[in-house]
Amino acid sequence: VGLGTMLFGTTLSEDEARRLLDRAHLHHGVSFFDTAEMYPVPQSSATQGDSERILGAWVRDRIRRGALRREDVTVATKVSGPCSEMPWIRGG
Repeated sequence: VGLGTMLFGTTLSEDEARRLLDRAHLHHGVSFFDTAEMYPVPQSSATQGDSERILGAWVRDRIRRGALRREDVTVATKVSGPCSEMPWIRGG
């Protein structure tokens, strides 16, 4: 079972996303997380990359606290292909 992060930074604030990550991982055993450089959606230059940043900060913080080992979590991310609707990512 995996958890997608495409709403982290828009629909879900960073605090809400962290609570969801904690609940998914600690209470439900989720260890696979999906993200992308274009997330969150809806896409904008102002929020581009926020989902990856929020997920990465959560992983880093849990490792520092000793609550998580990096090898116990899988992070899948994707790059965006050419897209004229997102000119802020490598010129569209």
